[in-house]
Amino acid sequence: MKKIFELVRTLDVEPFQAGEGDAFRFRLEVLHEMGTNSFVGKVYRLETYRLQPTFPQTNSNPPDWRHDALIFSADEMFATFDGNSATDVIEKFRTALEQMFG
Repeated sequence: MKKIFELVRTLDVEPFQAGEGDAFRFRLEVLHEMGTNSFVGKVYRLETYRLQPTFPQTNSNPPDWRHDALIFSADEMFATFDGNSATDVIEKFRTALEQMFG
């Protein structure tokens, strides 16, 4: 049978600067594997993407419409956090965040 996960907690980290450039904005989603005592944490980073349509075109030029979209992307900088409770997963994430950014 396939594993099924339930989203039990969503935590957003207050945006912070780490060096030059845009602020880091992270989200931690804590999932519970149904039928077990296993919890998993996945980290996402809020990124800005500039979107521009390619159609309709005028004289082979795309339109000037642009939109800056904020999109959560899975952050591969962090490993997946495993634990026996949501609190355990959150503490592992906080420790990793502290080690990485001080």
